[in-house]
Amino acid sequence: MHRKFAHVFIALLLIAAIANPLALLAATDMTAEEKYWKLVEKGAFPGYGDQNQNQQDQSMTRAQIAMIISQILGLQQSPEYAQFFKDLGQEWDWLGGYAGALYKSGIMVGKDVGIFDPVSDVTIQELATVMVRALNLPYDSDTTYPGADDWAGGFVKAAVDAGLIPPLPDYTVPASRDILVEASYPANQYLSYGSWVQSVKQTGARRVSVEINGAFDPDATTIVIGRIGEDEEQIAVGIESLEWSDDGSLVTVVLSEDAEAGKYVAELTVDHDGESIEYSWRFEMEDERLDHFELGGSGRLPRADNVEVPYFLYNQFGEPMSHPPGDLQIDVASNAKVGLHPDRQAVLVNLADLNDNRVMIALAVNQKQISRFYEIDDPPVVRNVETVGFVDETGAPVASLKKGESAYLLLRPYDQYGNLITDIDWLNENLQAVVSSTGNGDRSRKLLTQGPDGAVAVRVTAGSYWVNSSIEVDVYSPDNRVLAHAAIPVEHDPSLYVVPTATAPVERATIAVDPNLIVTVGDPADQVSDVTTYVYVTSENVDTLYYVVVISSEEETPTADDLMNDWSPSGALSPGPGTAPTDGQARLALKLQPGGQYILYIVGAKDNGSLVSDVLTVNLDTDAAGRFHLSQVIDNTNYSDPTGEQWEVYLIHSPADAVGTVYYVVTDNPFYPTSEEEIVQAATAADPSDIVDVGIVNRGVKEWSGIADSIVIDGRESNNHYHIYVVLEYRGVRLMGEGILGDSSI
Repeated sequence: MHRKFAHVFIALLLIAAIANPLALLAATDMTAEEKYWKLVEKGAFPGYGDQNQNQQDQSMTRAQIAMIISQILGLQQSPEYAQFFKDLGQEWDWLGGYAGALYKSGIMVGKDVGIFDPVSDVTIQELATVMVRALNLPYDSDTTYPGADDWAGGFVKAAVDAGLIPPLPDYTVPASRDILVEASYPANQYLSYGSWVQSVKQTGARRVSVEINGAFDPDATTIVIGRIGEDEEQIAVGIESLEWSDDGSLVTVVLSEDAEAGKYVAELTVDHDGESIEYSWRFEMEDERLDHFELGGSGRLPRADNVEVPYFLYNQFGEPMSHPPGDLQIDVASNAKVGLHPDRQAVLVNLADLNDNRVMIALAVNQKQISRFYEIDDPPVVRNVETVGFVDETGAPVASLKKGESAYLLLRPYDQYGNLITDIDWLNENLQAVVSSTGNGDRSRKLLTQGPDGAVAVRVTAGSYWVNSSIEVDVYSPDNRVLAHAAIPVEHDPSLYVVPTATAPVERATIAVDPNLIVTVGDPADQVSDVTTYVYVTSENVDTLYYVVVISSEEETPTADDLMNDWSPSGALSPGPGTAPTDGQARLALKLQPGGQYILYIVGAKDNGSLVSDVLTVNLDTDAAGRFHLSQVIDNTNYSDPTGEQWEVYLIHSPADAVGTVYYVVTDNPFYPTSEEEIVQAATAADPSDIVDVGIVNRGVKEWSGIADSIVIDGRESNNHYHIYVVLEYRGVRLMGEGILGDSSI
């Protein structure tokens, strides 16, 4: 079921003082033909052949009605009771079970004693009688109805009111199939769903309570409520809220306004078990009326003028009435001046000059009268003040204020006898209200005033503040005691703070080189003709690097434009200027002569020429001491201990303090790696069998701290010879080496 059901359902039932459960299901946009085939699908109606066959105007016999009503009601066939009807011979055997069931239940008892008359057309008033009996609808047997015979008047009226049959000029004519369908469809739905509602009753001037069998999900249904006018036109009625019980079995509909007395209709559509069910429910409502009233207040009144004595009016539902009756009258059994409060349900009485110590106040409405005696005591003293909260001009609650907005803090001052004090002039003489702002520190006295509905109030107005702040109200007694305190937040004034315009960052092309990541690869002992120096360049907003290497004695210095246009001075090294693409990181591999000092000039630029970096100068030194070289993999295992289970391996490399990572693989046979990457993969891959086609004894990765470090490897089971393959990674450059493990004396 969807969300609408509850709301509609409630509104539908809206305020039923008189609710007809059948009319609930009468309205629908379906045609009579569509309803007919729907009933056929449910097995509650006999089919008449082809769906294209139009038989809406065909009259219905009493035999057909008997079968249909029995099926709709789900009655058990009782052929033994059909023996009562003398005219149901053997040819009517198919009808006997239906007719007997209806006779047994008192729904169809025959036209005369012992006569069922199966072939006669059923009249509309007979159909109405059968439906009212079948559905157990209330009817008045003494009622007459235009167009119906006297005996059928009550049945016809009940059926029309329930929406089972339409208003017609003559109900004594045969009922067509259309009329039977229109009556059967809501009846079938009612029998299926009508038990959902246990009771509907008006419980207030604007309240209706709906008691439900089971529980509803207040989430699926649409509803329209209308008051029915003199010409049957519908005038929309507003719904303020729906109040559900925790278990979903009771819902109270609250109307937007007090309802006028009269007839109403509620229409709703409910999607239930994949079927759309439409309801129409007519009901009546009554005007609010005074039931009883009371005089309130303390039994003791102060000797003062404008003393407020409340009175309470209750309607027929036990609710306080929002508006007093126009004929409300008041009187006092003394010469005290008395009157009604213009805004509240209260009596104002002047007692300051009254010599008596007692006064009787009387109220009268519609010949009902109550009276109460009050003792007159000392002049009033404010004993305490309650705060009701901040409201706007209409009396609606206010949670916060903005610059220039105002609110009223409603107060309820009480005298020493518990009576409400409403005399503003007297209160301003005996109380002091102080308003302060945390936004600017202002503090000032405020006179009490009348708020909405004439209540005692302090009016506050928000100023303009840099930050969120609050307005605080304190009410003091004559002896400077705080009798009441309240505060309301005030939002900061946005016009006092101008958000600075954010300056978009200027895009720049930048390049950088970390000197600690420059590596020159080459054997420091060999007299090689050249070495390779690797330089890592990071960049931002750069697509291409332009560079050139010159000897350190080159005096000419290039500009960015020079480098981007193949600058090649006499001191430039072969092959001259170069370029390299970059995505933020690039590695330049430079062929240099060993033992020399050079200068690398680099500039970065966007390919569209929009951004160009500054020229970066990098000093390079290919001295032998700084070259990276892995010269030997040495087995340093102590084979004198035949129980040893580990190998120890040294690496001989330069520079001696090179810190990096070692990857190693030990095999039982050589596997002839062709690159450093192949060894790294063999050492780290989850399954190295695709890389190494010989037996692997051990493999792994080790952080390397320099030439004094060693690799300790598990797996030594004998002094047999094994092969070890090693990669030393230093500053991003990898070099590989290999060696033999095993006792050299064997």
